[in-house]
Amino acid sequence: MAGTGSGTGGGAPEALPPRPASLVIAVGVVALEAVALVVATVAFVVVGAGAGATSVLALAGMFAVLALGLVAVALSLWRLHRWGRPAGIAWQVLLVLVGLSMFSTEPLNAVGVIAPAAVFLVAILMPASLRAYELGAEYHAAHPSAPAPPPKRW
Repeated sequence: MAGTGSGTGGGAPEALPPRPASLVIAVGVVALEAVALVVATVAFVVVGAGAGATSVLALAGMFAVLALGLVAVALSLWRLHRWGRPAGIAWQVLLVLVGLSMFSTEPLNAVGVIAPAAVFLVAILMPASLRAYELGAEYHAAHPSAPAPPPKRW
């Protein structure tokens, strides 16, 4: 079955594979986290601008940068780029650690931080997601987005 990218020597796939439900869930979790960071950014800008608190505005700036990073991760996950999966996993592990540190004082907030991270980690490590990433890697290897530079001639 040539051209399907089935991993049996048939060649690279001609298009990115369909995204399994588990990958859609993982992308959705990261996208919702990005939206939450945008909401927090806007809230901190409103509060910080009214009070003239530069530290709150600096925190808003940090949240804005993190939100942009998560948007890039979500797009990378959707496009099956290799760097998106480890970046998403690293972010979720960081959230789990933050949630665990909050558990003794704010258990409901801790669960609210840990639960989406756990959903993401389970979804991104499901066999269907892993297989989609294998096919995506084959596709991207066979169809680079930018042509290689010409060889140098001495």
